[in-house]
Amino acid sequence: TAWLAGCASGPTADPARMPAELQLTLPANALGCSLAVQQHLTVQPPGQGAQELDALLEVDAPSVRLALFHLGQRMGTLTWDGQHLHNELSRWWPAQLPPAQVFSDMQLALWPASAIEKALPADWTIIENNSSRRFSYKGVERISVQSSGADAFDIRYAPLTWQLHV
Repeated sequence: TAWLAGCASGPTADPARMPAELQLTLPANALGCSLAVQQHLTVQPPGQGAQELDALLEVDAPSVRLALFHLGQRMGTLTWDGQHLHNELSRWWPAQLPPAQVFSDMQLALWPASAIEKALPADWTIIENNSSRRFSYKGVERISVQSSGADAFDIRYAPLTWQLHV
């Protein structure tokens, strides 16, 4: 779950020195509860049209399971057991969407900020308020997670034009 565009704020940084996108691998129990939800996603890759997906997400103490569907066809399943991310991807899985990034985006949006903050790599920070989370690398905002209703949120990556609405 997870996806991405926005405006950088703060000091200007050399894009060539920016790290690969932030990828979290928090344990399932760090969520603090069990979860079983169906979600509708709109993914907007750079320079391409939006793609509609449906997701089934289950979280319990030992694992996280995510299945993605497009027009009723299973695109892939991801399972995180706390050590390894296992995936089964169909031929329709978008090549530009790494499964580890999908999993990380889901955690950026849903896991508690306190658990995320403990797992952030060096030079990354999180600022959270009532309706948003902002992730910065060396003072430059890279990712925002913004509430867009009671059960919806948007993830935007700067300076890329990736966006995800859940």
